[in-house]
Amino acid sequence: MNDKRVSRLRKAGMLTVAGSLGVGLLLPGMTNAANDSTPAYRFQEDAKIVSGSGPVQPAESLDSAMLEKEAKITKEQAIGRLRELFPDLKNAEVSSASLGESTVRYPPVPRLVWTISWSVTKGNSTSSFHSEVDARTGDVWSTSFPGAWLKEEESFYPPAVNQEKAAQIALELVKKAIPSLQNDTLEPSLSYGSQSALFGSVLYDFSFRRKVNGLFVDFEGINVQVRGDGRVTGLNASLHKSSYPSPTPKISEREVAAKYKKDFTVDLQYVKIQNGSGSKDWILGYVRNPLFYAPVDAQTGEYVSQGLYAAYGTSAYEDVPRTGASFKVHTGGPLSAEQAEELVKATGYVPEGSKLAQKSEQEGWRTPGQVVWSLNWKDENGHGTHAIVDTRTGQILELSENGIYPPWNRNPNVKPRSITSESADAKALQWFDELVPQASENWKLVKNNSAVKDNVSSKKNEPFTYQFQRVYNGIPVQDQQIILHLNGDGSLYTLQLPYEQEAIEEALKAVKPAAVTKEEALKRLQTDGRVSLFYTMNGAFYTGGDDKERKLLLVYRQGSEAESAPQVLDAASGKLRDLRPIPAAPTPSEGKDITGHWAQKELAELVRLQVLVPDADGNLNPDAVLTYGDWLTMFARGIRPDPYYGENYRKVEALYADVQPRSPYYRTVSLLTDINRLQPDPDRKLGVDEPLTREKLASALVNELRYEKLSSLLDKPLGKLAVTDEGRVTKKADVFLVMKLGLLQDIGGEFRPEDAVTRAQAAIVLMRMAGLQGKTDQPISY
Repeated sequence: MNDKRVSRLRKAGMLTVAGSLGVGLLLPGMTNAANDSTPAYRFQEDAKIVSGSGPVQPAESLDSAMLEKEAKITKEQAIGRLRELFPDLKNAEVSSASLGESTVRYPPVPRLVWTISWSVTKGNSTSSFHSEVDARTGDVWSTSFPGAWLKEEESFYPPAVNQEKAAQIALELVKKAIPSLQNDTLEPSLSYGSQSALFGSVLYDFSFRRKVNGLFVDFEGINVQVRGDGRVTGLNASLHKSSYPSPTPKISEREVAAKYKKDFTVDLQYVKIQNGSGSKDWILGYVRNPLFYAPVDAQTGEYVSQGLYAAYGTSAYEDVPRTGASFKVHTGGPLSAEQAEELVKATGYVPEGSKLAQKSEQEGWRTPGQVVWSLNWKDENGHGTHAIVDTRTGQILELSENGIYPPWNRNPNVKPRSITSESADAKALQWFDELVPQASENWKLVKNNSAVKDNVSSKKNEPFTYQFQRVYNGIPVQDQQIILHLNGDGSLYTLQLPYEQEAIEEALKAVKPAAVTKEEALKRLQTDGRVSLFYTMNGAFYTGGDDKERKLLLVYRQGSEAESAPQVLDAASGKLRDLRPIPAAPTPSEGKDITGHWAQKELAELVRLQVLVPDADGNLNPDAVLTYGDWLTMFARGIRPDPYYGENYRKVEALYADVQPRSPYYRTVSLLTDINRLQPDPDRKLGVDEPLTREKLASALVNELRYEKLSSLLDKPLGKLAVTDEGRVTKKADVFLVMKLGLLQDIGGEFRPEDAVTRAQAAIVLMRMAGLQGKTDQPISY
């Protein structure tokens, strides 16, 4: 995995941890939770150990011996328990088993766990994976099977187990795997990534959330994967096992609701609306201030800090002054590694004695087409220092301890504060002007808002932290912040630029001006005042955090579960819009015009699977003639119903002469080129607008089944077709194959190659092709 990918994943993981605290697992349920009457699990005493390279070695160190005395579950019991829960492990061998304190899971609570490593060898190929079992309680925290191993016995449409039954299987598995949850209520939450397409293996992905003392815990989660044949292929649980505070609050709901109402305000910002995984639109919009989403401690009535600053309103920003050493763009050719290294060293960021251990020129992920130098230094103690420099401009894009920022890095060597806050503020503004292009024109310093009290008792060993906000015409641009941390002496500690940098000026110029006043926005974005109690965790969210800083809290939150994403009021149109919409589970009608149709069953099923979508009037027009592009769309949606495929990464380029970026078939052809069913050729037409004939459909089916080479071999030596109009058939081998496979049939002894294909006829063929899954030598879905 390259540095770019690692860096992106690391940041994404941290954003997920921080962001999940605000939203938690508060998502709409899918099915009814099973009752809590599942009997407690009795541990198997006579589990057999199978080893791949010899028996599992017993712990020999003094520490290991002490840990084993503390463990209530033996190694043999843990292995036997896993084999009983997951019968597929009968084909796996234990390659190692170790006992130790684990804090790598979230929430980061130390646990004594057995880590069991498994291996499966077939021929010269070995797949490895591991499981974790709590050595004190027997709770199974995680296990998953490698995909390559399971592909050999994939479950295809139609699945033997439907989603409702699979949800029941998942919940029963959780109750058995985590016996300490026997007295807790588990409720399903929205499932992500479930495979419900017509083509491809069927895999259900369920998430569950827990109630303690009748209240939801918003920082935990349990995830279970169930195949279409009912086999469980993965379990991952993140649970906090300490005792929870009393569910009785000292502050009343009325008092908290009044507090939220008093502090409520909105901020006019440039906002990027993310349409699923598809297009992005910039608008001027009113957004709620961050305190709207912050929880309130039910015992103290104070906001719980879960971010850097609660900045809102123009009064929250200060100008960035120009200094005598403002950033100057590099001119000439691209920077060499040596030049990039000197730029970083000139800031004094690289500790004395550190040596450059790695340098690589790579594509930057912040801006399309950006090329950067990734530089890593190591000192004699192995401590790492990391920087990323834009090769074209010379801008330093990142300064960090190998991509980790406060509070997660928790560097004990951070220099303690030796200067005043006022001096640090001046240093921060100076550094920012030196490091960021057009700092004074495009950025503002975010003031620390006192509405959220700092929960850190002493800041002596904490870095000075500053947040800068991108502005355009004096209006903040959402999701464009730079974070700067300084050591206690005012030197650079870390620099973190926006997750994505875009050339946004042209897009912002086209944004419609505001027509809605702030007073109107305040009324529209205010809620009904209802608040709810939850349990949350505050402090020490980073791996290996200090237990003393981690607090379990009873808190109030406002808002409703019905609002699946934060909302913004479009300042031009006055419409409420979701900032990052989570696509709702489709509940399409069957199609008004297919009742009594000869293909009603197949058409209705394809609507359910999102292969077919009724028009605005709810009609499917089953007897309408299809174009070749329509057929390709049906096939592509059978593989991946997501209508936004490819828009996040694909360059805007012509795929064929008749498939330009604005073509209604662009997404479809994008998918089919990515899975090598089609080869882009901008100089020729694909024929997407031509009517779909039976012979054209036959050739399309041969392509989609990956039988094109076989068809070319059969073409010349092929005998007579079993139809009376063979002379009208041009692609004889294609027609021969699809008729032999039962995908197309003769009509009164004729093939009728020039006949147009209707939507209903195509639906029948598509369902027949789905029935071939698992019987062909190559998969249909990829």
